[in-house]
Amino acid sequence: MSSRTTKRKAVINSEQNAKRARGETDLGYGLQWTAVGEETPGAGLSPLLCLKSDTLEGRQKLAGFDIDFTVIKTASGRKFAIEYLNLVLRPIKVFASTGTNHYRKPYTAMWDYCLKHCNRGVKVDKSKSLYVGDAAGRAKNWAHNKPKDFSCSDRMFAANIGVKFATPEEFFLGEAPAPFEWGSLDPCQFLKNNPAVTKAKDTSCYASKFQEMVLLVGPPASGKSTFRQRYLEPHGYITVNRDTLGTVEKCLKGAGEALKNGKSVVVDNTNPSASARALFLDLAKNKGVPCRCIWLQTTLELAHHLNLFRQSQTHGKVRRVPDVGYNVFKKNFQEPSKSEGFSDVIKVQFKPRFDNSAEEDLFKNWTV
Repeated sequence: MSSRTTKRKAVINSEQNAKRARGETDLGYGLQWTAVGEETPGAGLSPLLCLKSDTLEGRQKLAGFDIDFTVIKTASGRKFAIEYLNLVLRPIKVFASTGTNHYRKPYTAMWDYCLKHCNRGVKVDKSKSLYVGDAAGRAKNWAHNKPKDFSCSDRMFAANIGVKFATPEEFFLGEAPAPFEWGSLDPCQFLKNNPAVTKAKDTSCYASKFQEMVLLVGPPASGKSTFRQRYLEPHGYITVNRDTLGTVEKCLKGAGEALKNGKSVVVDNTNPSASARALFLDLAKNKGVPCRCIWLQTTLELAHHLNLFRQSQTHGKVRRVPDVGYNVFKKNFQEPSKSEGFSDVIKVQFKPRFDNSAEEDLFKNWTV
């Protein structure tokens, strides 16, 4: 190979790398890749990648498709395509969540971004739009020798954004719908069984007139922080928790200083075991103040839903608690009892309360 050829290839490679860095493609229609949002710490990727165009017209009717095993099926049978498919027959837009963030299906942030930034202001007719995907909640052997769907996230996504849903078999092959299960908490049914209360009608009172310590007990995302913000902090309680202080030792130190200054304290940790609670009970005893336990009765299924609701509500600023957090809580959990030294153990049921209609609508979204 001549030096001239080598230099030419180097120039071409340099130009191609520069185009990729700018998000440019050779797909036509003005399609370019765009990174949306701040890079996720440690991942080096923005939470959403978009292939979009500023020249394509908006559309009233949108057809969305999952990629793997919906429009692409690997020849090798592997779960994921590893070769780049450089074939676009019609102008398309691609939206890819790069991790377990608020853009990931079945959450609606990806769809919301598409409507706001990628459809030229054209209002979408949801009654004439649809989404096609293979994550449909079908059980094993829903058809001969077919495996169980890995989740129901595609069906949930369509339900959350309010468009029709079809599996690849229904859409491309005209097959009849197969039975399915959602596989998670039905948020709309939950609200029917547990109607939301307004702030004006929420007369709950959990604060004491006397100095005390309160230990909250409950799984991650069970509503502990919301509880103390609504019912304890407005009455002067000082909060200590590991999310802000980092260690149990710092929580104990902060609680001790607050009690010394005559303040009541609320310990906003999961506090699953008697041994974890004993550290704070001993502190309260040494300071001569009673210690109450407020045990949130939020089920693990509801806590998982609240975990993902919180991530969407904060637009990803509060990240979801990984499943391992729930597994650790479940493994270590011991029911709190007055025999541990509590002055009282109060069981509190989860009470839906929303600050606005948008928050309630978000709660009604399916999560997985």
